[in-house]
Amino acid sequence: MARFIFTRILLFIIAVCGWALVGFGTMIAGRGVFLYAMDPVLMGTGGGLAIGGLLVVAQTLAARVQVVTAETTAAILARLDAQAKATVSALHRNTGLRATPRQTRD
Repeated sequence: MARFIFTRILLFIIAVCGWALVGFGTMIAGRGVFLYAMDPVLMGTGGGLAIGGLLVVAQTLAARVQVVTAETTAAILARLDAQAKATVSALHRNTGLRATPRQTRD
C-alpha cells in the first residue's frame, strides 16, 4: 500500500512540475511575442520550455499507465493463482488423487 501511495504522489508531483514548465515557457514566449516585438530568443526559449514541459507531462501519463497495468496484472495473476490452488485441491478431494504415490503389492 505504501508503494501505491508513494507512486501516485510522485507521479502527481512530476505532472505538476511539467504543467508548471509549460506555463512558464508559454509566459516567456508570450513576452517575446507581445512585449519585445517578436524577439526570437525569447520565443525560442519559451517554446522550447513549453515543448519540454509537454514531454514531461506525456511521459508522466505513460508512466502512470504502466503502473496501473502492472498493478492490474499482479492482481489478475494472484486471483488466477488462488483459483488454480482451489481447483487442484477440489480435484484431489473429488477424485481421491494424492500427491505421493502409493505402493501396492500385486
